[in-house]
Amino acid sequence: MPPSENDLPRTAAASPRPPRCPRVGESSPVHDPYQKLQRHGERALSNTDLLALVLSAGTRTENVLKLAAGLLRKYGFEALPGLSLSEWQSNKGVGPVKACRLKAIFELGRRTFSPKDDDRPALSGPRDAYHQVRDLRKARKEHLVALYLDAQNHLICRETVSVGSLNTTRTHPREILQPAIACSALGFILAHNHPSGSLTPSQDDVDFTRAVKRASEIIGIGLYDHLIVSEQGYVSLKEKGLL
Repeated sequence: MPPSENDLPRTAAASPRPPRCPRVGESSPVHDPYQKLQRHGERALSNTDLLALVLSAGTRTENVLKLAAGLLRKYGFEALPGLSLSEWQSNKGVGPVKACRLKAIFELGRRTFSPKDDDRPALSGPRDAYHQVRDLRKARKEHLVALYLDAQNHLICRETVSVGSLNTTRTHPREILQPAIACSALGFILAHNHPSGSLTPSQDDVDFTRAVKRASEIIGIGLYDHLIVSEQGYVSLKEKGLL
């Protein structure tokens, strides 16, 4: 007799493939930033939507909108342009290609909106410098920024030197002075934020500033001031006599 259906050998069921995380454009139109942009324009998109469009895809366990929202919570929107390639790539779901794409997009934005040479602002005092770094007020991590100036105190460029704790072990004076030499700056102003909201300079702040000043004097580039920035405003170490 031919074997019945029940006698036939059973093959093991193939294990299901892990679900692929949907890309932008494959999710519900209500939540999809691609569809939202097409229907309502770019101004209708949230910061999370815009970042998700750039990232394009998430991971197998986290869709792209959740990935974008997590990055915004971790760093804060204002800090994103200053993140380095390694900082971007330290996040799961952001590999070398995405990190390069993000850096390129933020650099395009910077070049688009940066003033032309004849419109460069002159920084004649701490208030002028504060206007150039006030975006740090709401940054959730501590950022050290340098403003490099020419002989007329016009702003040549702004550089984010480091992100994290401000101390001499993380930020060596050469990391500040190398860009100054590269852009032929005559002097520079430092600024860093206190995420805690305090505007009181710590002893580490003062010691670090004086160490940078000593190093800069050796190569003939002046440190003009160091600002501490928070949601409360700013404080100038020079005005406090701590420089």
